[in-house]
Amino acid sequence: MHEAPGAGTALATPPELAADPLVAAVTQTAVRVLRPQAERTAAEGVPSAHLDALGSCGAYGLIGYEPGGDSGLTPRQVVREVHEVLAAVDPSTWFVWTQHVPLAKALTLAADPAAAALRESWLPGLVRGERRPTAGYAFLRRPRPPVTAERVPGGWRLTGTMPWVTGWGVADSLYAGAVTGSDEAVLALVECTPGGAAEGLTSVGGAPLWAMGGTHTASVELRGVLVPDDRVLGVLPRADWIRAYDLENADAQPAVFGQLRATADFLLRSAPYEELGLRLAEKTARMRAEAYALRDGLPAGEGARDRVRLRAAVLDLAVRAAAACVTVAGGRAIQYGHTAGRLSREAQFHLVQAQTTPLRTETARLLLGDL
Repeated sequence: MHEAPGAGTALATPPELAADPLVAAVTQTAVRVLRPQAERTAAEGVPSAHLDALGSCGAYGLIGYEPGGDSGLTPRQVVREVHEVLAAVDPSTWFVWTQHVPLAKALTLAADPAAAALRESWLPGLVRGERRPTAGYAFLRRPRPPVTAERVPGGWRLTGTMPWVTGWGVADSLYAGAVTGSDEAVLALVECTPGGAAEGLTSVGGAPLWAMGGTHTASVELRGVLVPDDRVLGVLPRADWIRAYDLENADAQPAVFGQLRATADFLLRSAPYEELGLRLAEKTARMRAEAYALRDGLPAGEGARDRVRLRAAVLDLAVRAAAACVTVAGGRAIQYGHTAGRLSREAQFHLVQAQTTPLRTETARLLLGDL
């Protein structure tokens, strides 16, 4: 009953990874705490108790985690496995939880003295799960980003509307992006707790999401929000930020392999379609090995075409696998609360999460096949 996702198939967690203390603790929390409530969470929203549980098991300390020296594991292997397990078991909670990753990385890599001071005061609470940030910056890739930054004495004034902010209401801070008049990206920390939100920061609602609706995603307006210099983690040319963002998201994502683990598990539990589940698990394992080998074996920026093609192929497989789950479930899958329907909606979500124009084009081409 408490098996990890992919157990008994080519997607099973390798023994050496399963023995890692952090992987073991996160997996136990995922299958015992998150999985039993996954359908309810998708419908009603991620409860704070889920985030508390992830904090208690150490999941927020993933960035900077070092496996035991005699395990032979790399930090990257542990990171991937944790993301796969959480995304397989409860994608809504995974997506709210993963909002801390950009800030954790930024704080870890901070070199500027002001940002380094911020790291010293924020990172310990972040890795313990005591601080729960969200992020709002992906829109910086747009030709006309909707949030601007104006230099003022001692800091920056942020104005505009962030169309997608995940974890609103359960996060205590916002890792915000804005663009200056000279096309620089300003990355800053803004308080957003109900009792201590920065003046001028407010949710303006937004259309309900038909996929991943349990992630507390809102549109957030910044009405001249003042951010002091000691809360700014970086100011850099927007073109450099976009280049780094695209490189980071060129590869197939662990969360999509988690999605495929979930669909394989669903088929394995759906007689007489068990063989489909096994075949899906084997194909996913081959693609995963190829994707991670590309990430590990080539410097960032090299093999870009192969990376995009493979990520698009993984997304294509995820959508088709989820459609197969709906097919074998029949009419029941159309009802909210059925796992097959949820898996299908979540697969569609991965089509738009962290997308770039080349990836969008390649994915659409694959989805349409030989048309």
